[in-house]
Amino acid sequence: MSSQRLKEAALPLFAEQGYEGTALSEIAKAVGIKTPSIYAHFASKEALFLEIYRDVMRHELVMLEEVAKEKHDTMEAELRAFFYKVTDFGVDPDVKRFFQRAIFFPPQSLAKQMGEEMTTYEAMTSESIGAILGQKLDAVQKEKWIYVFYCLLDGLSLEHEIYDVEDFAKRRDAAWEALAALL
Repeated sequence: MSSQRLKEAALPLFAEQGYEGTALSEIAKAVGIKTPSIYAHFASKEALFLEIYRDVMRHELVMLEEVAKEKHDTMEAELRAFFYKVTDFGVDPDVKRFFQRAIFFPPQSLAKQMGEEMTTYEAMTSESIGAILGQKLDAVQKEKWIYVFYCLLDGLSLEHEIYDVEDFAKRRDAAWEALAALL
């Protein structure tokens, strides 16, 4: 049994049931071990959750780096690709759902630490967006555009859970059109 296998089993459980709703016994059962054996790999449930959280943030950052490497004809096309990539909640749904839950409803005991790490993640993401925006917008406009981007991202992450694929696609397209109009 490896730490990686435990994380792979725990991620969908945490994504679906949240931190509080997931028992270590469920994770142990999913990988065919007894609950105390988890402690050979992780000091606590918090440690397991936090390591998955960090893995997911790294996964998301790698995905954003890949988008940044793609070649596009215009700045708007590059921003559109970035927007559609981060709002594609159908890819890696357990990863996306885990990340959403962790951000919106972190375990109380980890909230401060996770918030600090999220701030770092958001700063890196904002830097990527700012680099794409380049000299098109002044510093104040750039900051406002990024704030609107995050508001739309947060709203779409919730709407993805509420609406069917077709309705979500319409809302996502409308969100992009509104955001693009600010360029």
